[in-house]
Amino acid sequence: MNTRPFPNLAFLRPLAALLLLALLQGCSVLQGGKLFAPQSFGFERIAPDLYVEAGADASARARLMQAVPQAEAAVRGVFGSVLSRPAVHACVTEGCHRAFGGGGTMAKVYGDRILLSPRGLSWHYLAHEWSHAELFQRLRWRGFWALPRWFDEGLAVAVSEAPETSEAHWQALRAAGVPVPSPVQLRRIDSLWRWETAIQAWGDGGNAGRRARGEWEIRPLYTAAGHEVRPWLKTHGTVGLLALIGGLNAGEPFEDFYDAAPVAAAP
Repeated sequence: MNTRPFPNLAFLRPLAALLLLALLQGCSVLQGGKLFAPQSFGFERIAPDLYVEAGADASARARLMQAVPQAEAAVRGVFGSVLSRPAVHACVTEGCHRAFGGGGTMAKVYGDRILLSPRGLSWHYLAHEWSHAELFQRLRWRGFWALPRWFDEGLAVAVSEAPETSEAHWQALRAAGVPVPSPVQLRRIDSLWRWETAIQAWGDGGNAGRRARGEWEIRPLYTAAGHEVRPWLKTHGTVGLLALIGGLNAGEPFEDFYDAAPVAAAP
């Protein structure tokens, strides 16, 4: 039995999420609101829930058509099923990406709207943002508020398998002596505001400048989050993840389920 109040208002959930993000993040989210009418702002629909910037060549369109089922399979592999159906919007120019509030990110999610930059046109980045959308779909409001940001991002890193935040990148950062947050430091980054601050503090936010200078791009914060969540997910699997989501929705503390989640059955 569905005990959620006012189930007929479920269609308002993405709009409520957008409003919440706007209060927390400001103008970029308001720019992302244009994705609710993509064909009025320079996008063409090439498949259900898939839009590409007008003028994109055949190669970019084909890549996107392949990326969607790959990303969906990655989300299903971790969550066991896929409940969310985010609309995907792919920019092939940086101007398009900036116009929708993308900033210097590879990709971004606004509720159930995903925005991909020209640098993020792969299943990896789509799966990362889809993981956020899937988790949001499964969480009630109190569960959403109780979810630490580091876990949300670490889970998305694990789902995406992106090389830029992989275990290999973790090892490269350590070998180069690049500072990375410890597990204790990471767990303190629980809110969206603290995560946004930490992006700058740990250096993930400086990659635009590094690209301009031809330097190595680093992502210590995102990589550390993935390094923390990946072994947890390997141990606890889908059953542990769903138990954690259920616990958050029931009002239980995150730590109770993170530290004592059910262990996945041996294959």
